[in-house]
Amino acid sequence: MRIIAGKFKSRSVKAPKNMKIRPTSDKVKGALFNMLEPLEGSSVVDFYAGTGNLGIEALSRMASEVIFVEKGIESLKLIRENLEAFGINPKATGSNVRILASEVASAFYLLHQEGKKFDILLADPPYEAGVLKRLQNLLVQYPILKEDGIFAIEHGAKDTDLGGNFPYPMIRQKKYGDTLLTLFKNESAASG
Repeated sequence: MRIIAGKFKSRSVKAPKNMKIRPTSDKVKGALFNMLEPLEGSSVVDFYAGTGNLGIEALSRMASEVIFVEKGIESLKLIRENLEAFGINPKATGSNVRILASEVASAFYLLHQEGKKFDILLADPPYEAGVLKRLQNLLVQYPILKEDGIFAIEHGAKDTDLGGNFPYPMIRQKKYGDTLLTLFKNESAASG
């Protein structure tokens, strides 16, 4: 895995020794970030952060703030190691980087309680049935996406359970093998 563009371009991201984590391939990550450009000045949450690969790519492309959300102990260690390798210290005073060692639902709740809203929400959850429905419910319950913000999810091509009541319209979907990239845009304030 490597960073594709920006200030960290071509630098490697440490991958897991086991495959409990399914890192986003460089091809899929490149396609995702091409759809999201420009990122400069954006606030980003990387849910199911795994290695930190997506969040670090966002930082490389000049995102102004990135929050990594991960519950796995091994993954949290890997995120910290990768950030350190890139010279990023989330504990530094005034840092624009934060790691939430948390379940995704708890992170949604916490960020909502803090009154935070973000430009981009990235989610690369395990490819399991029902995960899209759970994320949909969290987005409705805890609206942390800014107006005109993008919610981007990488999910299994077989998990298309987006329901009829997804809070935002789908603006883009692309298939890569058994992976789908699906993007939604918060247009609710503009259309209401």
